[in-house]
Amino acid sequence: MEYEPILPLRAIAFQILFLMVAIAIEAGIFRQRLRLGFQTSVQYTLLINLAAVVVGWAAFLIIEPLSPPPLKAQIISYVLFDRLLLNGWTAQAGGTIFAVGLVAFFVTFFIKAKGLELIMRSDSTWGVPKTTKPFSQLPRDQRYARAREGRNEAQQAVSDFTDTVILANAASFSAILLLLLLRAFAEDWV
Repeated sequence: MEYEPILPLRAIAFQILFLMVAIAIEAGIFRQRLRLGFQTSVQYTLLINLAAVVVGWAAFLIIEPLSPPPLKAQIISYVLFDRLLLNGWTAQAGGTIFAVGLVAFFVTFFIKAKGLELIMRSDSTWGVPKTTKPFSQLPRDQRYARAREGRNEAQQAVSDFTDTVILANAASFSAILLLLLLRAFAEDWV
């Protein structure tokens, strides 16, 4: 039995929309928190998001053929036709979708953090931002707070970098989830 190739245009269109939303949100956060220029933050964000999409689709194309037939039918039905099948598997669908979303969030965070670190190291922008004051010039309460944390400036810079990447990833995931919910409500309303 031969199958005709199907191009999921709707999935591709939504992937492009979600990429544009994620790039806009994350670039703004990187620009503000990492003190990158506008063009630089957009370029870095574009690169790390494209890397995350490539890894995500590669993982999907590897895992999908290995999944059991009921799960495979659900995946194909959702990706190609934007609906879940009612085949007795729906009781487990909520937990599975939540687990997949949680794993996707942390894998995406890891890809973005390592990708951004690699890009910044290759572009010589990695390290303590030049706009931060030396420890001795900080106000007294900030010096005490840092001393209680037991971090030096390099450790603080890495902590701020990680916080920034996870904040940007969480903001873009939240915006995409909001768009998906709005789309679902709009389809039900019409």
